[in-house]
Amino acid sequence: MTRPSTASRRLCQSGDRSTLRNWSDLPDGILHTILTCLCSLVFSSVCRSWHAVTSSVSPSWTTSHFPPLLLCPTFASFSYLSSLRLLDPASPSFSSPISRNSNKFFLAGSLSYSHGHLFRLLPLQNHMVIHNPLTGDELSSPLLPQVILNLFPVLISPLSSQDSGVVVFTRNTLYHWHIGSPSWSSHCPRVKLSGSIFRMVVATVQEKVYVMDPQHTLFVLDLSPQLHLRSLAVDGLEERHFSFQHFLAVCDGELLLLLLVRTDNKMMNVQFEAYRLDSSVNGARWVKQETLGNWAIFVAHESRAQGLAIPNPERWGGRNNCVYFATGNQNGDWPWAVIKLGDVIDTTDPELPLYKARFRPQCLFSWVHPGFYEM
Repeated sequence: MTRPSTASRRLCQSGDRSTLRNWSDLPDGILHTILTCLCSLVFSSVCRSWHAVTSSVSPSWTTSHFPPLLLCPTFASFSYLSSLRLLDPASPSFSSPISRNSNKFFLAGSLSYSHGHLFRLLPLQNHMVIHNPLTGDELSSPLLPQVILNLFPVLISPLSSQDSGVVVFTRNTLYHWHIGSPSWSSHCPRVKLSGSIFRMVVATVQEKVYVMDPQHTLFVLDLSPQLHLRSLAVDGLEERHFSFQHFLAVCDGELLLLLLVRTDNKMMNVQFEAYRLDSSVNGARWVKQETLGNWAIFVAHESRAQGLAIPNPERWGGRNNCVYFATGNQNGDWPWAVIKLGDVIDTTDPELPLYKARFRPQCLFSWVHPGFYEM
């Protein structure tokens, strides 16, 4: 690069300062160009106007250009949570701390993570707090109809949606709160969820809320005209009655089931398998997918965090047809593993991240899209 001439420097210094513009006043076109060159969190943190630009960009554009960030707890010792930070798969050296308010919230214990928000129950006050870990903003729910200790709350859509609401799953009762309404509605379903409610997975596809329990039974949650949970008979998993973990994600507008299954009788080797819900024929069926195509799936070791399907990960240096698996390792050596769909993984190899994931702390690692449609 050549050095500007003295005359040029004088011209710049003597120019009309009224024509100079602040960074916050740059046109949207230029801001979008800058946005594609920076980490999304760094861009949205510059000022309010830049944050507004990230919020106005369409979800399809943002998910095509940026990876999710990993909300990662860090530990001062084996069991003491000291802080939260954000890690970027596109920039391994990038790490951003989270607000002190979020650290305090996380230390108190989070029930689940859904559409960019953490949930915490305040049993003495008998209500829940919905917390945005990136901004520190909080929203309190109305009082629950009764004291409930064993529950699983989820957002059925982002808070920015007009129909946004919270559904709380318990052993025998469902509770629904439409954001902004003064009270909860309740429903006692005839069908029952099996196993631990903290191993349930939830996904919303085209205004339908799907729920899967640990036994791989699929349910549909209807919100209107009233709250109603019904089971859905689905074929295709007859040989997969057991899996170590399972996740639901919305991939290209369809429901995708991701299973972590064993590949031998000794249960030492595992692999990820993907199944798409096909309702085009008589009855519903899980159809195995040999490839994810140009998609990548982001999940965490904890089922309490919703999975994300991201198209075109190669745009930011990622890998197609892979699972980005947040291992939950407490010392941060292996914050995530990138595993190709169908590859066999030896869980007994101490050099592999899935081995270390077995010794994870009971904390919620989550993939988030900062500044965009999840907030």
